Amino acid sequence: MNAAQRHRGPDDEGVAKIEFDGGDVLLGNTRLAIIDTSAAGHQPMNDPESGNWITYNGEIYNFKELRREIGNERWVSNTDTEVVLRAYRKWGVDAFRRMRGMFALALWDNTKQELVLARDPLGIKPLYYHVSKNQLVFASELRALLASGLVARRLSAAGVDSFLSNGSVASPLTIVDGIEQLLPGRCLHVKTDESGNLDLRHFEFASSSRQSTEIDRDEAVARLRSELEESVRLHLVSDVPLGVFLSGGMDSSALVALMHRINERPKTFSVVVDEPALNEAPFSRAVAERFNTEHCEIRLSEDRLIQILPDAIAAIDQPTMDGINTFVVSKAVKDAGITVALSGLGGDELFAGYPSFRRAMKLAMLSHTSKRVLRAAAGVGKVALNGSVQRAKFWQLANTNGAPEDVYRISRQLFSTESVLQITGHKMSVNASNGNHHSRDVINTISTLELSGYMTNTLLRDTDAMSMAHSLEVRVPFVDAKVVDYVLSLPGEWKLRAQNSTPKPLLAEALADLLPRDFVARPKMGFTLPFEKWLQQNLRAEVSSVLNDSQRVSPAGLNAQEVQKIWRNFLQKPRAVGWSRPWSLYVLAKWCEINGVAC
Repeated sequence: MNAAQRHRGPDDEGVAKIEFDGGDVLLGNTRLAIIDTSAAGHQPMNDPESGNWITYNGEIYNFKELRREIGNERWVSNTDTEVVLRAYRKWGVDAFRRMRGMFALALWDNTKQELVLARDPLGIKPLYYHVSKNQLVFASELRALLASGLVARRLSAAGVDSFLSNGSVASPLTIVDGIEQLLPGRCLHVKTDESGNLDLRHFEFASSSRQSTEIDRDEAVARLRSELEESVRLHLVSDVPLGVFLSGGMDSSALVALMHRINERPKTFSVVVDEPALNEAPFSRAVAERFNTEHCEIRLSEDRLIQILPDAIAAIDQPTMDGINTFVVSKAVKDAGITVALSGLGGDELFAGYPSFRRAMKLAMLSHTSKRVLRAAAGVGKVALNGSVQRAKFWQLANTNGAPEDVYRISRQLFSTESVLQITGHKMSVNASNGNHHSRDVINTISTLELSGYMTNTLLRDTDAMSMAHSLEVRVPFVDAKVVDYVLSLPGEWKLRAQNSTPKPLLAEALADLLPRDFVARPKMGFTLPFEKWLQQNLRAEVSSVLNDSQRVSPAGLNAQEVQKIWRNFLQKPRAVGWSRPWSLYVLAKWCEINGVAC
């Protein structure tokens, strides 16, 4: 299992065996040394006073503050790992509430004779586990569980349904039957009973008590700026070189501007493609020049993508329709000698940067009569779809009450329920839900759905897998519990204004003295690779070789004829079908092939 995760931590590795009356506990770790890179940070780490052990992946940015609170002890390292271990001895699971950062950990509580698994409140770091009658296996990556030999390489039908519906598998499901993902902000306590069977208890330690903030807009903007500066400052703690992913958009540019504000001159990295409509190079260059960064551009051509595609697909820990761009930039950053990189991920979810926000607001403003008319027209519209996925989504939405949950679900939908049935041949065994959200604040409801859904299940998961494939740690200052709680406590209407106004106005106001007005006023482009074009050119042969071969798609639980039909339709009407649909089917089939997983 350690060998399967060696890429996550090439600097050191260790295994500890703990024997107790109910059996054995085996803890493994592969270390990427960032805070106190000396041997004193070796894991698994033991606390001699309590007998507790820990194996841990992540960074606790306020570890120095927690260390002071714990008091004058005989510390043997300057690591955050030792702080987490001793914080648990002092406060128990309450220690997790005090920790500001990202983490997935397993901690053996010697006094209680139980194992505690815990994951950070926003799901930045992954934690997978498999349970049998008297055995639990856990890891940071699904492939490590497969490598254990203790988990059957059997595809989860519910996981496939979820992937086809969303473009990624929604937690706690995974693509492998019998493997679950611990939900963000949760602990799993594991003990053995008198018969030697496992006793599992779930505990939520990060439930939010978020309340609306009653301050005026100017005060809110000032405090937002302060919160962002503090978060960025905390995320810079490192004993190794650090860089920034710079796309040229507002979020990554904000990080560079805030780092400059606190006297940091980062190295910045951008992926550049030879496609004018998708090329943000002029904007990233302008930001790099304005803040005097050491800037590097990674040019990605179609031929280069085909060269690296096998490695990129192999790096995917669970099938996803996204993530290739992160693989490319992460490799370039690591090759430049950088071990830690900051990313602007999370800014769109917090500050209403996606179309789903404006769409939900428009529907919320419709009268009941208008909504009834739309629902009545939806039946006719469905008949006249004419093969367009976007048109189909419009009529799907018209046939709902226009609640934020409907807007989010349909906006993020990859394949419709009917399409999933045609592709798999069975009714969907799961209807992934992000919970019930009864707030009257439409914008903040969409934010919560985007944060707990698309961000956690796709963006954060892909970023972790694709960056750690190159032994690179990516930090996300916007995805900070304190920042998230504060932004979601503000009125949603402050984050979205009338059509054609400045995108993400609340964030833009907080950065008004740092970023030029014309820069923040430009429309959002969104970083994506030109897959629609590439799939019709040199990438076509590779994808065709998989999607047109029934022996390669059937093990993934897919109807070969339906898959071939989707591929044909894309080649005939690429814009109407969308590149993400055939690409996701290709990725699923390839992932199953590489990992030896079948239905």
